[in-house]
Amino acid sequence: MTADVAHVISPVERNSVADQIAKKILDLVRTGNLKPGDQLPTERDLAQMLQVSRPSLREALRGLQILGVIKTRQGGGAYVSSLDAADLLAPLQMLITLNEDNVGNLYEARVMVDGRVARLAAERLSDADIDRLLAMVKVQEGLVDDPIGFRVSDLEFHRTIMDSTQNPFLIRVAYSFYVLGIEYRRIAAAMPGVLRRSQADHAAIAAALAERDADRAERATEAHMRNVYLSTREAMEKTK
Repeated sequence: MTADVAHVISPVERNSVADQIAKKILDLVRTGNLKPGDQLPTERDLAQMLQVSRPSLREALRGLQILGVIKTRQGGGAYVSSLDAADLLAPLQMLITLNEDNVGNLYEARVMVDGRVARLAAERLSDADIDRLLAMVKVQEGLVDDPIGFRVSDLEFHRTIMDSTQNPFLIRVAYSFYVLGIEYRRIAAAMPGVLRRSQADHAAIAAALAERDADRAERATEAHMRNVYLSTREAMEKTK
C-alpha cells in the first residue's frame, strides 16, 4: 500500500464486545425476529447463544435499556419494549440537566421545534381543540396571580398543540424540552409580570391557530419561547 493511499484510509474502528452484542440484538429487533413484548432468553442462555461473556452481555443490555429498547420487569427477565416514541426518546429528559451553560441551547431548540409544532397545529387542530385553546386563554386571564393554577393550564395549552401534530416523535421531543425547563419556570412564575406576559403570548398563539394562519402561529410561538427564555434566565440568576 502506498503512503498516499494509506493517508486517505481511516483506521478501522474497534468496537467493544458490548457494542457488538447490542448491534446483534438491535438487528434481531429490526428484522422482526424479536418483537415488542418478547422476553429475551436468560442471561446465561443468551451469553451462550452469542458466545460472549456475561459481563459484556450485561453491559450491552444496560445500554439498550437506557435507549429504551429493552425493559426489565419485577421478578426478573428482560423484554423488548413497546418501541414507541415515548420509550425511545425518554432518555432525552433523563440525560440532560438544564444549567447556565446550556439554557441558551435549550431555548434555541425550543424556538425551532415548538415553532414548527405550531405550524403543523394550524393545519391539524380540530375545531374542538381550537375552541378548547381559546377557552383556556380566557381562563388564564384569571390565573395570572395564581402560579400553580397557571402552570397546570400552561401544560394543557401546550400539550393540546403538541398532540394535534399526531406525530409521536415530535410530540415526545417537544414535551421533553418543555419538562427540561420546568424547575426554573416554577421560580419565574412568581416574578412580577411573567404570567401576564405568558397569557398574552398564549392569546396571540391561539388567535393565529384559530385563523389557521401557520406563519403567524409559528412567529407567535417563537416570540413566546424567547420570552420564556428571558424569564428562565432571570430565574436562574435569582437562584444563585
